[in-house]
Amino acid sequence: MIITMLLSFVLIGAVLWWFYSRGNATSLNPVWMIFVVVVSVIVVFSSGLRPEKFAVQNELITEPLGPLSYEDKMRYLEDQLKQSPNDAELWFEIGQGYLLNGELNNANICFGYAIRLTEEPTANQYAAKATTQYYLHSQIMSDEVEELLKKALVLDEYNQAALTLIASDHFVTFRYQKAINAWQKILDSERVDVDRVTIINSINEAKQLMHARRN
Repeated sequence: MIITMLLSFVLIGAVLWWFYSRGNATSLNPVWMIFVVVVSVIVVFSSGLRPEKFAVQNELITEPLGPLSYEDKMRYLEDQLKQSPNDAELWFEIGQGYLLNGELNNANICFGYAIRLTEEPTANQYAAKATTQYYLHSQIMSDEVEELLKKALVLDEYNQAALTLIASDHFVTFRYQKAINAWQKILDSERVDVDRVTIINSINEAKQLMHARRN
């Protein structure tokens, strides 16, 4: 909850800075601005765009491991890691757990180790690392984040985690058509693990905001 609140304030600050830094303050309709900020926050944090939603689904974290709690699952994975400290898959799985729990610093460290310990890093590894970097740095699409996303999409042009992050960044900076294009590409992949309802809802929200902005 605290992380969500902090990210909400970061989002609002980023939106205000984006407009004022481009000299749009004098022509901006205050009512429209308030409307867009509120709707953007609601969409980002209630329709599947929260940081933990970028975590690639991992059964060791998301599926029940007997009667164990999240903490016990993580402890189980960490015990496994102590026995095999160079196991890239374990580092990635633990990073997924941290990301699902909103512990971005720990997730970032784990994904870094996973990439370094993998002879040929995967698209999911690069996308996960990009996600943690993006949110750790106040939703800034830095050169490092862009490079990680580029590597992910070279390996898998329909990588859901990478495309969702790209769509989210376009959305919060009012590039609605580009956000729609990225979400549509996820739908076009026709992969069974795609949450089509959430993505279609996000596309419809972007279309409504784009229409409101034109008016």
